[in-house]
Amino acid sequence: MKMSIRLCSVLLSAFLFSSLALPTVHAVYPDVQEPAYAKWGRLAVFETGKRYPDYQIVDYLYMGRNLAQNEDIVEKFKLWLKKDSFEKGVIVSITRTPSGVFRNISFQETDR
Repeated sequence: MKMSIRLCSVLLSAFLFSSLALPTVHAVYPDVQEPAYAKWGRLAVFETGKRYPDYQIVDYLYMGRNLAQNEDIVEKFKLWLKKDSFEKGVIVSITRTPSGVFRNISFQETDR
């Protein structure tokens, strides 16, 4: 039992922090449709892990999509991070073109 829990933990960590070329939800659950924001969520988690390597990502929230002034699309995510007894939130904004080309990423820390 302990081995299977440890294996699940390792697999979850690999999913969250390894390359973005991982199989999509379709490979594991073929009848489940992946949300349109999933690709950008994986990028948000990956880049947050690189930016805050000493923190553990403990929660994830998709905050929605907005249009930028130049018709680009901004996908927003809120990730909750924990290090020892200290916690903080990070709002990740990913700007992309309507056709799905990545433009940039920004991070804003929050205490809520």
